Parts: sequence; C-alpha cells; structure tokens
Amino acid sequence: MKLNLHPDAAALDIVRVHVVDEDGAAFRRISDALTRQAFVVQSWPSVADFTERCDMAEAGCVVIDPFVGDVDVAGLQERLASPAIGMPCVIATACADMETAVAAMRRGAIDVMPKPIDEGRLYEAMGVARYRLKQAQRRAATMRRVQAALDLLSSREREVLEGLTRGWSNKEIARRLAISARTVEIHRANVMDKLDAQSLSQALRIAFIAQVCSMVNPALHVD
Repeated sequence: MKLNLHPDAAALDIVRVHVVDEDGAAFRRISDALTRQAFVVQSWPSVADFTERCDMAEAGCVVIDPFVGDVDVAGLQERLASPAIGMPCVIATACADMETAVAAMRRGAIDVMPKPIDEGRLYEAMGVARYRLKQAQRRAATMRRVQAALDLLSSREREVLEGLTRGWSNKEIARRLAISARTVEIHRANVMDKLDAQSLSQALRIAFIAQVCSMVNPALHVD
C-alpha cells in the first residue's frame, strides 16, 4: 500500500460556507457577496437549527449572527472549534459591543464585524477561514490515511512499532514482550512493508502522527 501523506489539492479547493442569519436582508447580502467569490453557500433558517445539526453538516466555514434569543454563544463557538466539527467562524452582527466582540475573538472567531457588512472585510476574513479550514482538512485527511495504514498491523506488530518509537533495540523489545529477537525482526519487517516505509524514520513519522505510543501493551511501560 502506498501511503501518501499529502491529500489531493483539488479536493481542498471547494469551500462551503454555512451562512446562519435570521435577518433576511443581511443573509442575502452575505450570500451574494460570497457567491461572487465562488464560495458554495449553504443557508440555515435559524441559529437554533444550525446549533442542533452543525455536527452533521458538511465541512466548511461559518458566517453567523449568533446573538439571537437565548443562544449560548460561547458554547456554540466551542462546538464549532472542536476537532469533531472544526469549522472556522466569522461573526456578523449588529448586536455585539466591544467587550462581547473581544470575548468572541478570544474564543477563536476570525472576526466580529458589524452589519451591514463591509464586503472587503468579509473577503479578508474568509481568506483566513479558508486557510484554517484547509489546514484542518489536511490534518484530518492525513490522519485517515495514517489510521488506515495502522489498521493493517496486527496487535503484535503495533507493539513492536511502539517499542521502536521509544528508541528501543530489537533485543529490548523482545525482552519486554517475552519473544525472541528474531521474531521482533520479522514483525519489524512486516511493519515496514505494511506502512510502505522506506526507512525506520518514515515508519516512526507515521506512528508519531497517529500518536500510537501508550496505546498497546502495558508490558512496554514497565521498567
């Protein structure tokens, strides 16, 4: 199996923007501005609807006015920033004072801009959002490929790989696993083959990306 750690660039060029604004005029202005810049816009009828379903939404950026009703803005921002969702957020609102805007920025909002929006400012914020999204997508794609490669390993091969990440020799791994050094050599060769690694450093890079350490056999952690 050829393990390519670099995702297809074309797949990362499509940027979806979830526009969440209950103000119809503001929504149309934001959507039109984004469409002119070739963003794919997905509209949401309400903040409550988006909040309920954002964990199932397609990956993308978010432009939102969350200051409606009793929305937990801090909680929503935390959810959007979580690894499970990972959507960069821009807030466009007429309701935020300076203190509220600073707090939202500290929680990770790219910008908190007043309505009516300034299109130049929106485009600048979306440039940052696009970059953050692509970085997150690259990390996620790399993790999927790495995990798929690691899933090919047997439990014993994973144990040997963990030992290698700790800098141990074949003899030390053999001692801790109560197997022969020759058996370790065989498992090590299988690991290299299944990970399509041309060198030990390449195999270790894959292991470190997946944080494979401390996930296998307690015997490997007894001094």
